[in-house]
Amino acid sequence: MHVKKWVGSNETMEKQIGIENWKLMDYAYCPQIVQELIEQGIHIQDTHNALMIRLQPLFEWKQVLKLMNIIDDHKEEIKAVHGIDGNSVYLLLNYGLSRTIIRDYIFGKVHLEDLLFMNCEQIMKTLDLSVYTASKIMEACRFAMHMLVEDTDLRKQETLRKDVCDFFRGTNTIFPIEEIMETMLWRSDEELLKAILDALEDEDLLIHDERGYKNKKIFVHKSLSEVLDAIPDITARTIVVEHLYGKTMESIGLRLSPPISRSRVGQIFHQEIDHFPVVKEDAYRDLLLHYDMDKETFYALTDALEPTYGYLQERYRPDLEGEKIPLNGNILRCDVAKEWVVNTKKLKQYLSAHYLHVYDQWVDKEDRNGFLQAVCHSFDGYFQKAEIEKRYKKVLLAVCPEKQEEWALHDFRLNAVLKQGYLVHSAKKGSRYRIVSRKLVQAIIRDTQLTQYQDTVVSTKKIFEDHREVMEMYDIRDQYELHSLLRTGKERYQIDVNEMEFSRMPMLVFGKGNENAIVKQEMQACAPIDVDVFARRMANKYGYDIGSFQSYLRRNFNVYIEENRIDIVDETILHSQDFQTMKKLLTKDFYFVEDYQKTIEEKHLNSQLMDAYVIRRLGYKLYAGYVLKEPYTPGRYFEQWIQEHAQDIQPRHKDIMTFQSALERLEKRLDVFEWTPGHYITLKQLQMSKKDLKQYMEQIKNGVENGQYFTQRSLKQLQIVSQQVANSFYRSIFKSEASIQMMAVLDDCVFVKNAQPHMRDFFLQLMHEQPGLTVNSCITYLYQWYGIRVDRRYMLEHIIDAGLFYSLDTDRMYESRPQAIFTQERLFE
Repeated sequence: MHVKKWVGSNETMEKQIGIENWKLMDYAYCPQIVQELIEQGIHIQDTHNALMIRLQPLFEWKQVLKLMNIIDDHKEEIKAVHGIDGNSVYLLLNYGLSRTIIRDYIFGKVHLEDLLFMNCEQIMKTLDLSVYTASKIMEACRFAMHMLVEDTDLRKQETLRKDVCDFFRGTNTIFPIEEIMETMLWRSDEELLKAILDALEDEDLLIHDERGYKNKKIFVHKSLSEVLDAIPDITARTIVVEHLYGKTMESIGLRLSPPISRSRVGQIFHQEIDHFPVVKEDAYRDLLLHYDMDKETFYALTDALEPTYGYLQERYRPDLEGEKIPLNGNILRCDVAKEWVVNTKKLKQYLSAHYLHVYDQWVDKEDRNGFLQAVCHSFDGYFQKAEIEKRYKKVLLAVCPEKQEEWALHDFRLNAVLKQGYLVHSAKKGSRYRIVSRKLVQAIIRDTQLTQYQDTVVSTKKIFEDHREVMEMYDIRDQYELHSLLRTGKERYQIDVNEMEFSRMPMLVFGKGNENAIVKQEMQACAPIDVDVFARRMANKYGYDIGSFQSYLRRNFNVYIEENRIDIVDETILHSQDFQTMKKLLTKDFYFVEDYQKTIEEKHLNSQLMDAYVIRRLGYKLYAGYVLKEPYTPGRYFEQWIQEHAQDIQPRHKDIMTFQSALERLEKRLDVFEWTPGHYITLKQLQMSKKDLKQYMEQIKNGVENGQYFTQRSLKQLQIVSQQVANSFYRSIFKSEASIQMMAVLDDCVFVKNAQPHMRDFFLQLMHEQPGLTVNSCITYLYQWYGIRVDRRYMLEHIIDAGLFYSLDTDRMYESRPQAIFTQERLFE
């Protein structure tokens, strides 16, 4: 699902200036000034005089002096800024957040490179915010992530995959890809969205047809309180709720009127809870499943509310039995702290009472070795022995002064720890100190499941990306460090996995794996294929770096590459009689692939003539779904063909995206029109000039009000137009008009003036035009007034999706649920 994002050199340079130059720490500037400087290409890291000279033409002298004071005050911080994280203030300002939100809730509490990938619940828990503030932050971060993070980043792909699932969750509406992009404010490459949607379709979560994508199995996650509210029997609901709050079966039975026995209470309870659906609170199950904790610790570490603990104990009793990991300093530091269900604020309070806080780690109050290792780790590996001693004493005095004598650092203790260390090499970061033990290497091999690789090659980049939680757990910074750790394990501790050997960094070779042979085998399976596409495929499957792999490919397999295209075929086909026969048969400039294939089959020619490598030598190029003679370009060829043969357009032409784009351009230029559904005519055949056509469109625009929905039939009913034409004709002419938007209703199209189309607004207009509409009368009115045919099932489904209320008793539609119909009391607010 990797999609390369193409960025030109000028755009890359502007992006670098925007990202790497700003860290004005006191918030005394405004984002408009910052934006102006970036647009002018002014570099904040220039000299003082050079900056002042470039600022003078843009601002008044007082503003120049004020801005220079800010820059001078933070010159050192500005020089140290690199990458996304150092510029969180500017970036979030630029994507819609206020200085107040950034200053009070974000700055200094979380890194932007982590914040970009969080969902609303994670932001709420990490920063202890309300839903409203967290959603505002998430919206800004999503916008920033689209613009700043490459599409090939796996964290971005996974985050957007979850966002797409949330988009479809709980709805059965069909969404075209354009509507998905517009609703989600999609700013990344469209191909990435298509890849995500296709992946969800492959997983049988979505279904796809010519109209768009539709939810199939992405269901709504209800909260526990919503599930309890839905229990229809009041007695059963009371029993379940009170027992989950901790009351005994016997006491519950006695309180009921009339009282019932303890066994009957238990029977009712288990009968209800065993049929509960999956609820949001099930996310806490794994925390109880893996770690040994009592009720008080569970609530201290999580955001869970009563009666979640009781629900989990009862609902998953068999799963919660067995051995569990006891809570201690190491576990809390490495595992529990990573669980997304943990409330950071509560966790900090809990840890403060039981552990020492040494930099970013929590160490058991009796663990002297852990304390020393935490001090070593705080240097990030770049330190000398004397620096350890100095920092150790300083930190010990600050966090635990009563243990200064007992935990005094002697040379022999320090040397013993340092002997366990090893300089882990990274191709990008140099070296850093690490404690590398046999147990550590064995744990890495176990948790990354290296034993699955046999007689193959794989990059430690793939292992690193596929097991990011393991990398975080063992503090491995990149694929090069992982490569060094595994090499150290084999060379120092003789730890081997399936005859693992170390090729050029960061590649690993297992058993009889031969890299050249594996790559050639993959090429044979995929060819013909673009080099870029093949490189992405190999990056996804084996973990190659795309740029490095392309260089390797051209060094070792250049004979199979022509015009950035890989082809491996039998060269003898080019000298065969079949090849010459096919040359004579090709008399047209354009063929559908299926027609080309049919010719080969009917003439009993060699099937290898279908290979793109062969087709190019026949003088044609193979595109998605069609073959086109060189040197035609698809866009220009299709535009000319449509204008000459508009009446010959077939449905299969529209399966070609380039054809569809050319048709769209011609419709927007008012050169071609869909006169009736599926039937096209040109402007010449319409026998109108463009001027007359534009006047006709103005007549319609002036006849409808802003926000008014209309179709061809409603225009005729309102006597705005007199001619009876198909709705598809209006769909064509209004593609060139920005003030008119359109919305699909089954196979029909509804238009609206100066507003974003939404089904709810359309229904509200119908209800305003005909007060007291029932579902059946609405179906009749839609056809008589707007010419739209829908069935009852469609209406009921879209009434709910539009946020309207439908009463089964009255068969009527309401803007919201009438208070008089019924009121439901909630057990939990």
